[in-house]
Amino acid sequence: RIAEQAHTNGEPGVLFLDAMNRDNPVPHLYELEATNPCGEQALGPYENCCLGSINLSRHMMIDEEDNHKVDWSELESSIATATRFLDDVVDANAYVPAVPQLRESAMRARRIGLGLMGLGDVMYHLGIRYGSVEGQEFASQMMEFIRFHTMRTSIDLARERGPFPAIAGSKYDPDFMQWTPPVPILPHVTNFGRPDIDWKSIIDGIKAHGIRNAAQTTIAPTGTIATVAGCEAYGCEPVFALAYVRHVTQDEEEFDLEYVSPLFQQALDECEIDAQEREEIVKHVLQTGSCQTIDNLPDEIRNTFVVAGDLGVSEHIRMQAALQSFVDNSISKTINAPAATTVEDVEQAYREAWELGCKGLTIYVTGSRDKVVLETQKTAMSKNGFEKPKTLWLEPKKPRGQLLIGKTYRLGTPLGTTYVTVNENGDHHPFEVFIHTSKAGSETNAVSEATGRLVSFILRLASPVPPRERLAEIVNQLIGIGGGRSLGFGPNRVLSLPDGIAQCLDDYLSESHVEEIDMSDIPSDSQMTMRIGDLCPECGEAAVVNEEGCRKCYCCGFSEC
Repeated sequence: RIAEQAHTNGEPGVLFLDAMNRDNPVPHLYELEATNPCGEQALGPYENCCLGSINLSRHMMIDEEDNHKVDWSELESSIATATRFLDDVVDANAYVPAVPQLRESAMRARRIGLGLMGLGDVMYHLGIRYGSVEGQEFASQMMEFIRFHTMRTSIDLARERGPFPAIAGSKYDPDFMQWTPPVPILPHVTNFGRPDIDWKSIIDGIKAHGIRNAAQTTIAPTGTIATVAGCEAYGCEPVFALAYVRHVTQDEEEFDLEYVSPLFQQALDECEIDAQEREEIVKHVLQTGSCQTIDNLPDEIRNTFVVAGDLGVSEHIRMQAALQSFVDNSISKTINAPAATTVEDVEQAYREAWELGCKGLTIYVTGSRDKVVLETQKTAMSKNGFEKPKTLWLEPKKPRGQLLIGKTYRLGTPLGTTYVTVNENGDHHPFEVFIHTSKAGSETNAVSEATGRLVSFILRLASPVPPRERLAEIVNQLIGIGGGRSLGFGPNRVLSLPDGIAQCLDDYLSESHVEEIDMSDIPSDSQMTMRIGDLCPECGEAAVVNEEGCRKCYCCGFSEC
């Protein structure tokens, strides 16, 4: 049911899975969050997240043979600095004074979440295919390195400043140690030049000094900050596309920016491909965002420069699971699924993620949303060219109370005396309008009732525009509409039934009273010779009256007997 709902809605959601109940062959779904893809932090009451991300693409070096390698020493230094910085932020935060529990919860656990961004950039540099077994192992080794040195720095902080206050009885309690070092889901057999890691030193350090932070690592989405930092890959995600369109809104103006991967262009420049071929390759990538179907591209480029849409759902999930082994909070990761994804595919993805130990999962089916920040030209063109008709359902959202208080206005109009009732629904906000003119069953009364229903419908719609402002706009639309004849003179002149209704509503908004028109005040030479009756189906004048068993129009002579 959950899988079907997620597929039908076509919106990203986060499904938290019970990672502890592994003896049960069926996933135990203990919490379903209708949220955005940022499901990296599960917090207790009044807790907050204090997150930071290390830009891995800034921790690369070139050796003597012009090969790209990770600068592990510089990365270790950045991890230590970032951990200390985040712990300082816990103290420096300006917590809301009116809610003291916020500060108390933060100080009690001193939870931080150090993560990464630009993982996909580093894999492009190293020639590692994102999603492959090698890619999974590299991600696992990278996150283990970050977790290890984050914990080591947190132990140093505990020695200097003391452990987090709630350490007693927790899994980090030095007297009753329950914490065990994390274990990778894939064996670490490849040598990426990473220094050795000694988890026993972490255990000994906690037993001796405790640890400063109850939680240490998180992988957040880093969309905006990664863009500012110049990363092509956000968070732990693969690169979205080698070329795409970014939809930007600035000062209420929308415009599109085209983007082409600088790393991909650099790789093309380093190959022996002539200028014309390179231009054709870039044109193809601009359309699809991928280079996988370009035959004349070298295999090493095609195998390395994969993007989110080139990966299978299982490859996405296994990359997340490889990282999750060394993340004690959770991970924000989008599983990009093709447009043809079925309900069964979504269900299988949730099961596989649960079995591999993922704490949260986001599935996005390509093309399932009308508006996105990033999309390829191909996706944008397909939506614009084959867009389904949109159905806009406008239903009143405000419920009607049992008793409403209102005001009734009486006004003479060219179609007869009109009664306009405005009911309010608290705070003197207009809620509904009833309009009655002539007797029930007549065309004039039908038009009056229809106008009242439309005005009421507009007032009851859920909208950021206040009801009084909406009613004022209705007055602007109706007032001044002329008909076949008018009634009265000067400020009391009523041009038509809509004009009279507008005058009543305007008087309501200005809290003035409608002065009843006294026909005796109108000079005899200006009295209308035509009788006021129902609307004539032939000429439209309000001159149809019942007379001698027939309905006769005194304007055009139409009769209905």
